[in-house]
Amino acid sequence: MKMNEKLDILLSRRHMKRVEFAQSVGITYRAFAYYMTGSRKPRKSVLEKMAAKLEVSPEFLLDDSIDMELSIEEKFLTGISSNGGSTTDAVKFLAQSRGLFAGNALSDKDKENLLACLNEIYLDARKNSKNEK
Repeated sequence: MKMNEKLDILLSRRHMKRVEFAQSVGITYRAFAYYMTGSRKPRKSVLEKMAAKLEVSPEFLLDDSIDMELSIEEKFLTGISSNGGSTTDAVKFLAQSRGLFAGNALSDKDKENLLACLNEIYLDARKNSKNEK
């Protein structure tokens, strides 16, 4: 996994924007953008600040052979991105779903019914996409 992918995930987990992160480690957003595109590597001192802020080692960020353990949600969103899709709608849907399940707005039975409905929608969509081929 490349450094930019790790940085995106780690920033997302901390609900931190790129600009905010760049400022917090004492670099410009432009410099950070270069690191994210892979056109430049951070100096050792900057890398150490970034790693410390994200509570990882500098080696972890630099070594592309080291992967991160992703949550199911992160795998889902990464999959959408890697297929060229936009994650905006998926993120909104997940946030709304999280709110429904976390709050007391739905009973346990209602939550089970909602999951059953989502599963049915998924299976129908899958069936229809197979029929179209």
